[in-house]
This record gives sequence, C-alpha cells and structure tokens, in this order.
Amino acid sequence: MRAPTVGSWDERPVDEYVRVCHEVTMLESRAAELLGQIDAGGGYEDAGYLSTTAFVRHRLGVSGGEASRRVGEARALRQRPGIREAYASAQIDRPRVSLLLAASKISDESFERDQQFLVDTISGLSMNDARRAIDYWKQAADQQATAADAEHLHRRRHLHVSETLGGMVRIDGELDPEGGQIVLTALRSFTDSQQRDSTDDRLPAQRRADALIEMAADHLAHADTPATGATRPQLSVIVSLQALSGAADAPCEFDDGAVITPETARRIACDSSVSRVITDGDSQILDVGRATRTIPSGIR
Repeated sequence: MRAPTVGSWDERPVDEYVRVCHEVTMLESRAAELLGQIDAGGGYEDAGYLSTTAFVRHRLGVSGGEASRRVGEARALRQRPGIREAYASAQIDRPRVSLLLAASKISDESFERDQQFLVDTISGLSMNDARRAIDYWKQAADQQATAADAEHLHRRRHLHVSETLGGMVRIDGELDPEGGQIVLTALRSFTDSQQRDSTDDRLPAQRRADALIEMAADHLAHADTPATGATRPQLSVIVSLQALSGAADAPCEFDDGAVITPETARRIACDSSVSRVITDGDSQILDVGRATRTIPSGIR
C-alpha cells in the first residue's frame, strides 16, 4: 500500500480508516452471500460435511453458536433482498443487519412493506437510536408479537455467581431490559455521587463493583428478610482470637471455607454480631455464647 502523502485529504488516516471499514462491511456481506449459496446449493456436502453449520464451525474454527448465527444470517439475507443490497453497499453494517433481521420476524407482511424505509432510517442513526426506532416499529407492527418478544427476553434472564480458584467471585449474566435498567439506575445512584469526590482514584469498573457490594450489604443490614432459626441472612466469619490479634497462620475464614486475612476479619467485626465459642481442642464445642453487637445500638 502506498504511504500516505502529507497534506493530501484523500490519504489522511481518518479517511483511510473509514474507507477500510466500509470495505470490511462489504466483505462481510460477500461472505454471507457466499455462505447462503453454499447452504442453498448443498456445497457443504461436496466439502464433506453433514450441515452448513458443521462446515463453518470446522473450517473457520468458530464456536457452534457463532457458526449457527452466521448460517442463520446467511439464510435470512437470501429472503431479504433490500437488506442484502444495503449490506453489500455498506449502507448498513452487520449490527444493523442483525437488528433488521430480528425485526422481520415480528410481522413478515409489515416488514416487506416497510423494509426500505427501515433501512434508510437506521442507516443514518446511532446504534442506540437505531435500536429505539426498530423497537417502536415492532410495537406498531404487531403489539401481541412484541409482547411475546419481550416475554422471551424476560425468560432469557440469568445470573451466574461462582468463586474462582484465586478466591475472587465471578459474576456473569444477562437481564431483560426492564430489570437491567433497574440495576443500572441503582448502580448510577451510587457511582454518580462518588465521582464528585476528587480524591476517589478508583476506576469506573471498580466503583460499580463497590456499589454492588454496598447495595447487597445494605439489603442484609436493613431489609425485612425472612429469618431462619430466628436469624436473618448474614455474612458469617469464623476467626480465632489469635487471628484477631494478628497471627497470620491462625484460622480466619468465611463459613464456606474461603480464607480471608485477619485485617479483613477485623474490619468486618467493627460492625457485626459476635458469638463466643469455647472449644476443647480443635473441634469439640463446649459453650456457645449469645450473639452481641460489637457496636451497641445506642452508639450506632
């Protein structure tokens, strides 16, 4: 490739970048078109595969989910020439193609009627505005189908929380639009106020993590949660007197076995209920005292 000429507008990096991105979009469109031809003509069988998805997965080394997505996109584009032509000319990119193809499932008749209007509309919008425009069209096209689509998203909600080998806790999941906005708004209510503090040097992701912890701690401390055995849900720490005194090798852990530092245990103990347990040796319990607050209620 010829080196850019200084002062030449056509060869400036910003213009070159936009041009290359448009070329990438057109190449993605061409790849989808070729995959559609392979799928429709049985080319995957000539290549020795039982399905187009298996062909894509093996030859490109992508996951099964990604292979299925590509095949589904290629099949849908064969049925939507308006979207296919806009994609081939880079009028719309792949994310907008996905939006339109998903919307086409709401009402085939309405989409055929409005296809070109939708393509022209979202091609000039930001991704967020494009999604909003498509959502409004879906509601107008078929309210019942739109409600079913919303219920489908609601059923897809999930949250996985697991402890890693290093002791960290990993959180991963998806929320439906309504639930997601509730969580986002709650997190912003914490992080927005924290950003006003000029001494706060935490990263945005760290502020969000701390906000989530603070919300969970507030729930445990103040929520009207059902009690089990006359005790509300709580964070339990098992710690020896030696650990509280600073011994590094003394027992100090959560009740699920996760080891913590004595410093962490002392910080948690600053506002907690403490139960004295007297043992004979390492395991035989001789006496369990009543739980008492480390900070009396009057002072708190």
